[in-house]
Amino acid sequence: MSAIFIPNRNNLIIWVNALFMVFLIVFKLTDPLTVVFAYFLETIIIGLIHILKMLIVIKYGSKPDSIASSLVKGFGQMLFFVFHYGLFVAVQSMFAFSFFENSMPEIKNGFDLITNYRVLLHMPSMSAVLGALVFTNLTYFYTNFWANRKYLEYDPASLFFKPYVRIFVQQFVVILAGFFFIISSEAMWAALLLILFRLPVDLVIVSIHKNSEPFEKYVKKHTESYQHFMEVKEKYQKYTE
Repeated sequence: MSAIFIPNRNNLIIWVNALFMVFLIVFKLTDPLTVVFAYFLETIIIGLIHILKMLIVIKYGSKPDSIASSLVKGFGQMLFFVFHYGLFVAVQSMFAFSFFENSMPEIKNGFDLITNYRVLLHMPSMSAVLGALVFTNLTYFYTNFWANRKYLEYDPASLFFKPYVRIFVQQFVVILAGFFFIISSEAMWAALLLILFRLPVDLVIVSIHKNSEPFEKYVKKHTESYQHFMEVKEKYQKYTE
């Protein structure tokens, strides 16, 4: 448990990001709602990085078919992911904007995505908060996917649905914080609640990265054979993308 939740070299970036957000909120260097909506916009950041992952996998990942066939299938699956994920983001955005429509006068129509995204991007200190989230996600991408050559284990099809588990948890927490803001009108506590809920989730996800010694010890302790160990290990690591 200490290897998961106590700051160490594997999860340091998660702690730094969370403490940076708390610092901005507590010392009133940003609007707390900026932090809430930045975590909502993180869905797009994760999607863009996942497209980069698919491009890397198309070039360097496992290729069960011929190279030409793999390239055609790979780019086709990537384009379908862009459409599928884009539709998913659009639908959840309309839901979220409609959810906040009566609480934020700037949001006049939950279905006007372009105007509403423009409103979010012009919120106080949004560039700094989004920049921190971009840096955190790129660091996680480098350590969990590129540096350990994890991309060699995937083909585009097996990578397709990987980000949706993270997104589901992330958006659930954002909506929970938003709901708290709506019923209490306490933006600061809503933002702090969001960070408090997100932090342990992110720490657990990071702890399951490839070649994580604490994670492997935990799995070995709760499995009956080497085959069972490998199956459980692979199953849980799928959720780290």
